[in-house]
Amino acid sequence: GQHVNRRNTKALIRVKITGATWISERTKNSISESGLLDKPGSLSISSQGSRHQSENTQDCLVKLQKLLDKHSYVPPEPSQEELDERERQLRLRKERRKQIERTKKYYRNRDFDM
Repeated sequence: GQHVNRRNTKALIRVKITGATWISERTKNSISESGLLDKPGSLSISSQGSRHQSENTQDCLVKLQKLLDKHSYVPPEPSQEELDERERQLRLRKERRKQIERTKKYYRNRDFDM
């Protein structure tokens, strides 16, 4: 339209992740390993989906919160039942492999007369 370049509604947030004391080291490492940071260790988040800069700024903050939540997630420790089940599955797979090897050896040493 004719007023498309009249307002600056784009929002850009830059956060220096490597120097942020309010972010845990584990989260900082996860974000930096994901390749989202630029050379000085900053994260840039932009938004221009709305016609209002304040809404775009809010959108940037929501994106930052989601990113921090994603990279700070720590999966819970497995319960004793889960550990027991994993061990049982491992034993079953090992026993199946042993059975297959036994069968191979058995048929290798057999004499087939036709």
